[in-house]
Amino acid sequence: MRSWWSLYKKEIYNIWFFSLIVFLIVTGWQLFLVYKMGRWPAELIFGLSFLPLSFFPLIMLWQGYQSFRYEWKDDTAYFLLTLPRSGWQITLAKLTAGMTFYILTTLYTLLIIYLSNQSIINVFLADLPMNINTELLLNPFYQMTVMYIISGIVIYILAQFSYLISRFYNRFNGIISIVIFILSVYIVHRGGSLLGPIFKWIPDIPIHIMDGMAGVFQERIVYVGTGPIIGSLIMLIVIFFAGSWIFEKHLEV
Repeated sequence: MRSWWSLYKKEIYNIWFFSLIVFLIVTGWQLFLVYKMGRWPAELIFGLSFLPLSFFPLIMLWQGYQSFRYEWKDDTAYFLLTLPRSGWQITLAKLTAGMTFYILTTLYTLLIIYLSNQSIINVFLADLPMNINTELLLNPFYQMTVMYIISGIVIYILAQFSYLISRFYNRFNGIISIVIFILSVYIVHRGGSLLGPIFKWIPDIPIHIMDGMAGVFQERIVYVGTGPIIGSLIMLIVIFFAGSWIFEKHLEV
């Protein structure tokens, strides 16, 4: 465990400066929107405050691809391959460091959005219909946050796997990585559909949705099949360990 923790700290050290830049950009963007309050419509400012969240999955795509690329670029791949550690421990350390960045930046962005838009949020909550309370709004918000974080994990693993496969080729690595990434997305989706019926016995996941008609809002619960989700998760785990095995056994420096 201590050796894995050392690998994790190494990965955190590698991305700390980039993470600091992202935090500063997010803070600067929110301060800019605060400065524009009273000049721009409140709804526009509130909507633009969520703009950084649209870029974080793209950053995870880039980080997943770069997680091993810089090892070859900086000639440190040989050091990793000679460590008495399994390939999955190395890839897990990189994934955990990437998700630490992703989760912290996401939570920080949501917190600063809340703090800088309290007046807008209070007006919105005050105008809610009587049959809608804060709890009914928070349930969908929590579920969307969880799905957003899971999407970051998926993107990182597939991008990491795509780069490792591209290492088998001496030319057109970027194009090959893109093709492998697209194929990996299809495999995860298709594999989830095929494995889904096996897990029909697991209860479906309730998703809370707010419906509005003629100014009347009410909560509606939609149930999402758990089987395909678990099937896709299994395929994702297979891809993760396949990439770890390829890195440990078949790639050369």
